[in-house]
Amino acid sequence: MDAVQEREKKEEFDASEIEYVSYGGEHHLPLIMNLVDQELSEPYSIFTYRYFVYLWPQLSFLAFHEGKCVGTVVCKMGDHRNSTFRGYIAMLVVIKPYRGRGIATELVTRSIQVMMESGCEEL
Repeated sequence: MDAVQEREKKEEFDASEIEYVSYGGEHHLPLIMNLVDQELSEPYSIFTYRYFVYLWPQLSFLAFHEGKCVGTVVCKMGDHRNSTFRGYIAMLVVIKPYRGRGIATELVTRSIQVMMESGCEEL
């Protein structure tokens, strides 16, 4: 099996094996950066990541399977056109072998919950 096939091979696991955690500080930043750099087409600088996770750490979540980071969501919230308080999903990544199993849904749901509790009127 070549590297591409190995990377895209579906991982076998039970949904209860996925651990979801809130952004916990600088030690999580390289994990988020690696996932985004690996899976998304737009390159970001370290300053972009820090902008989101330092200002809104409560809106970033990571998903782990057996100690491996397999997904992340990074969000922000704030005033929009001086009329509404809006949430925004900046980055959402689940690595290919783990897609289609509800991980992204759970990551987004957790972020939306915090945004709603914080007074966001739209997303």
